[in-house]
Amino acid sequence: MHTGLIEPARATRVDAAPRNRSWVSIHFEHIAVAAVLILFSLMGIWYSLVVPPFETPDEINHYAFARHLSLGNGLPIQTIEKNGPWEHEGTQPPLYYFLVSRLISGIDQSDFDQLNQVNPHANMGDPLYPGNKNRMLYSARPLPLRGTNLAMHIGRWFSLFLACLTLLFVYGIARMVFPLSRTLPIWAVVIVAAIPQFDFISATVSNDNMVIVVSTATIFWLGRMLTKFRSTKITRLDLLILGMLLGLAALSKLQGLGLIPLSALVIAGIAWRQRDRRFLIESLVLFAVPVLLIAGWWYWRNHVLYGEWLGVNQLLTINGLRYTPQTLGNLWGELRGVRYSFWGLFGWFSILLPTFVYPVLDIVTVVALTGAAGALIKARGKQSIGFLDEPIIQVQLLLFTWAAVLIGLLIYWLTFATSGQGRLLFPAISSVGVFFASGLDFWSQKLPRRLRAVVFSMVPLGLVLCSIYALTVLLPQSYAATPPIQSVPADAEPVNLLYDDKIELVAVKIEKGRFRPGDRVPVTLYLRAIDKLTKDYPLFVQLLNQDNQEVGNVTSHPGWGRNPTTLWQPGKIYADTYTIAVWDNISNRSPLLARLYVGFVDPETHLRLRTPADVDPGLPGFLVDAVEIESAQPLDPNSLYLQPTDIVFGDSIRLAGYGTSSTVRMGQRRRVAVTLLWAANGSPQRDYTAFVHLIDRAGNQVSGFDQPPAEGRFPTSHWKAGDYSLSRFDLELPPDLEAGTYEIWAGLYSDVEGAARLPVLESNRPVKDNRIQLGSVEVSP
Repeated sequence: MHTGLIEPARATRVDAAPRNRSWVSIHFEHIAVAAVLILFSLMGIWYSLVVPPFETPDEINHYAFARHLSLGNGLPIQTIEKNGPWEHEGTQPPLYYFLVSRLISGIDQSDFDQLNQVNPHANMGDPLYPGNKNRMLYSARPLPLRGTNLAMHIGRWFSLFLACLTLLFVYGIARMVFPLSRTLPIWAVVIVAAIPQFDFISATVSNDNMVIVVSTATIFWLGRMLTKFRSTKITRLDLLILGMLLGLAALSKLQGLGLIPLSALVIAGIAWRQRDRRFLIESLVLFAVPVLLIAGWWYWRNHVLYGEWLGVNQLLTINGLRYTPQTLGNLWGELRGVRYSFWGLFGWFSILLPTFVYPVLDIVTVVALTGAAGALIKARGKQSIGFLDEPIIQVQLLLFTWAAVLIGLLIYWLTFATSGQGRLLFPAISSVGVFFASGLDFWSQKLPRRLRAVVFSMVPLGLVLCSIYALTVLLPQSYAATPPIQSVPADAEPVNLLYDDKIELVAVKIEKGRFRPGDRVPVTLYLRAIDKLTKDYPLFVQLLNQDNQEVGNVTSHPGWGRNPTTLWQPGKIYADTYTIAVWDNISNRSPLLARLYVGFVDPETHLRLRTPADVDPGLPGFLVDAVEIESAQPLDPNSLYLQPTDIVFGDSIRLAGYGTSSTVRMGQRRRVAVTLLWAANGSPQRDYTAFVHLIDRAGNQVSGFDQPPAEGRFPTSHWKAGDYSLSRFDLELPPDLEAGTYEIWAGLYSDVEGAARLPVLESNRPVKDNRIQLGSVEVSP
């Protein structure tokens, strides 16, 4: 007998004669399965303790439903206008919630409202967004295991118990598919138990765990019937048990209804194989009666209350209805998210595993599924006659059909709903375990025997390492509050700005350099509370252009949502780092020196906390620093249709082009518009102001306009070689201006030197008093 971890290829042959399994072999399998269950339970308990309360998808709503029942209330009645904290989950079949409610009914859960504090800026469904991973506001606060927290954990551990039952049924199904192998059924269980998302969901309060275990049990029972009917008659008890399982599935979640037509198909197949029409009719009646008795009342209740049997319209109207038509491109993108959340996407779909993990798992999936197909083709080649009549093949077809049904239901669901998630495929988790074990075994047979177990074990080992990384790094980093620091680093810019004498912005540090639209600007705020704060003040960090319009914004509770102000220690300094995404509304007229605006908001009045500048404009205000931003599409001088020039001011500024009106009629227009294109030959050390003068024949100035070359967007002290700035000067004409020809002169000066003009070093045009003549304009009557 082969004693390695991987059996030889002959173990999966469908034409192999059954053999008696020794007591040693069965004992080994039982010990191995028990070890997997123990390790899986320990991992699940670890997840349940590391993940803060209600930081799993919809857990707050699932728990609220069970809590509502545990307090002696009846089933919730859903309305569009108002619902309880269970929200859309109140439309779900109630089996799971009823069982959890019985387990927690004796626990004082009066502190529920204290834990049910939602983070209003929570990031849900965007794992690439850097902050606000916490759905609940106080997830960083440690909680004793009592009250609502205890009840919630009991619900999680009950879910974990259901998941262990799921693994046992997976093992039973795998035994049917691999009857001659003592290792492949165990590997099927190991693969399922190692999937990080399955571990994560198994340790949450969620009715998914109920429909997963009942679905897996139903597939096990159907597989048992397929392997039994040739040698032993299917009894009425078999059919009644099937009906009970289907009724429990229908009372667990709407997905469970998909098992009913699948079961009817299996019964029809057995009846056809036996050429027994009476068996078909009797069987359908026998399994239909328990379904109606167990779950029929629930769907009748939906019909009476909501005018629909399933309650889907109520659920979607409350949460998740798609208001725009689904497109193929969007569907493909959402299915990518389903793929991520099947393997491991934690929190409220906001915490990713390292991104390289997902393409690796894609490769593993392709290898495993092609291997499973290869194993079937190989078996088909060895037994062409009666191949589909083999129980092993029929069980595999059952697994494939059930997985295909769930995938089809998911795609259909995504055509009108917005909540596609990988866990919706977990009722077919047994298919994953069996086909992955079969496929990996198929390819491993091509390796030397000593390498088979090593290569085979790399998949579950890698998945377990992903879970350990999530538990030790990802999840703690996502939820733990940042501790206070001892002192502000020397490279931070002191600010010492007070907000309502409650919060002090001690200093700010911005990463130096230039940014472009789409880039993220790292900004670290150093904050402290003067006294103990009794409110949670959200803050905003904005980038503003010259017109005080936003070009970047982050609004959040401190600590990227993890450290609300009521958790601060008075007098302690907290380093609060954000990355502000630069929006794409940056004009390409010039680069932009965006101003950094930091403020706090009172959560009750929704008004901005006052700074000293609100009382005395001469004191420091909320504009605390600046950021250099380039436009996404830099200015192209060749596309501006300006008159080219090559005039150099000082050693670093050049006038590269200009444009102006040639004729002005006094009765129609009162302004002369002059456009100047400036270019940087180097890096000016000062801020300069440009001027444009309109001069009459006597040399007198009749009009003028002064402004910075970049119209206040980008001071010249920030220019670098290659920068272009386009500015417009509107010269207003005096009402009594006489008709005639007027000269246009331009130049630069520095306010620091008392309006001293910057010398003109090179010019192909007339120069006088450190200004150059651009041309002239004709003013006609």
